[in-house]
Amino acid sequence: MIRSDNRMKQYEGFAVIAEYDNRWEADVAAARLQEAGYEAKVFVGFDTTIASHPNTGDSAVLVVPRHMAEPAADLLSSNWPEADPEGEYLDSLYYHRRFVDRPSWVRFATWILMIAIPGPLAVVAIWLLWQALRSIFP
Repeated sequence: MIRSDNRMKQYEGFAVIAEYDNRWEADVAAARLQEAGYEAKVFVGFDTTIASHPNTGDSAVLVVPRHMAEPAADLLSSNWPEADPEGEYLDSLYYHRRFVDRPSWVRFATWILMIAIPGPLAVVAIWLLWQALRSIFP
């Protein structure tokens, strides 16, 4: 599955259960395993630790102890748990309402600001254009 190198020799009791394209995905999978009670570690190449970039070509490897490899791989292959009600409630608080659902005074103030800020600039721009055209075509 992956090449044998020095970073795996020091962890001889571990088995590779997954290989990911980037460190973030591997860290999420390791966190999921650790939450379930497994000991999981993520290994990346030296160049990825120094300067993480998609073009480094080195992937992240997820390892667990050999005796836990099969159940840990089964856990990772199973579907992710559904969102809990508390998470959905927090999401509903975070995401904002549509503009038309806001109070009328908020909509009115927004329209006033949208006109008041660029309005004078538009008037000045039209006046300058008028002056320029009058000087070109008397």
